[in-house]
Amino acid sequence: MNQPTNTTIHYFQQHTRNTFSKTWLRFFTTILIFSALGLIFVYFFNIYFPSIIIAILSIIWLKLRLNRLRKIQELENFKFPNRIWLAFKQRHPNIRQSSYPLIEEGFKDYLAIHLWRRGAYAMPSHSVDALWHILIEEFDDFYQSMSQRFLGYELIHKPHDLQVTESQRAAQRQQLLNTWHGACALHGLNPQNTQVLARIFQVDAHVRWERGLIFSLPFMMTMYSQMMSSTSDFPQASATSSCSSSSCSGSSSSCDSSHSHSTSSDSSSSCSSCSSCGGGGGD
Repeated sequence: MNQPTNTTIHYFQQHTRNTFSKTWLRFFTTILIFSALGLIFVYFFNIYFPSIIIAILSIIWLKLRLNRLRKIQELENFKFPNRIWLAFKQRHPNIRQSSYPLIEEGFKDYLAIHLWRRGAYAMPSHSVDALWHILIEEFDDFYQSMSQRFLGYELIHKPHDLQVTESQRAAQRQQLLNTWHGACALHGLNPQNTQVLARIFQVDAHVRWERGLIFSLPFMMTMYSQMMSSTSDFPQASATSSCSSSSCSGSSSSCDSSHSHSTSSDSSSSCSSCSSCGGGGGD
């Protein structure tokens, strides 16, 4: 999989903490710049209106930024109750209990990506998707409460057609790259030049999920770079999303999922697709 052996839960937790520190630093630096601009208008030009506008925009931006950072940090410390893992064990008795924390972290990463930025995101892990199924099928009240708590809307799991057009396949690939972009941003990784796969792209390989999605780091970085060079709007958002069981070009693991996962909230919909592409070979 072209990844170092130290890509454990703690490895990414440390990356996340470092990312939070850098984010807070950039956050306060931006506030200082805005404040300085306001003082310049007042002190040198005796103009108050631009300073008031800057102050209002800074307060709004500050509130939104603080809320998002706090929710991501809260999500990082969130733990699923034992009853969910008892249900998971009944459905998947061949999976070791030592793998549960990594599957949980993968699902929390997926939620955090939607919290980071609303858009269309593919689910790049069958094991994490299996946990998602259990949540929505057996613990719907808990799942809805968790979704509202962290996202403010319910992340909806939506079936998709097995037969897809070329445009749908291209959309699925875009959604996979959106997930790669968001997952790397979450852990402070450079999506075009990183030494490790983003955590959610590693889960199936680590837990040895049967027919899991195995991704290749060089392939993901190459595909991401190609996509970045061909679009100026990245990641892209859409009102609906779909995915198919087809595999991505250059992948060593074919996709066998038959679901798409979409999110919706009021007039602005956030979407996510199924684990549409098995990466690797050549998130």
